[in-house]
Amino acid sequence: MLTATQQHALDLFAKSLSGLGDDALIDTYHQAWEDHRAASAEGSDNLIKSYAESLATEKAMRDRFPDYQSRYQLRYP
Repeated sequence: MLTATQQHALDLFAKSLSGLGDDALIDTYHQAWEDHRAASAEGSDNLIKSYAESLATEKAMRDRFPDYQSRYQLRYP
């Protein structure tokens, strides 16, 4: 469960995603999932936060690109 402060930061993060260009959004999606994998591997206290950011970037990708997985694979083969 996110704290109120973490939730507010996540909301701001999610809103900022709409201002990114296509390539920047794909890069942010990639980085968010990399951060989540790293947090998971090290047992970080930020695991919930990193997962929430990953989901937020995935939602932004789905909203922008109906074929978001294909767009991602083109950039990160």
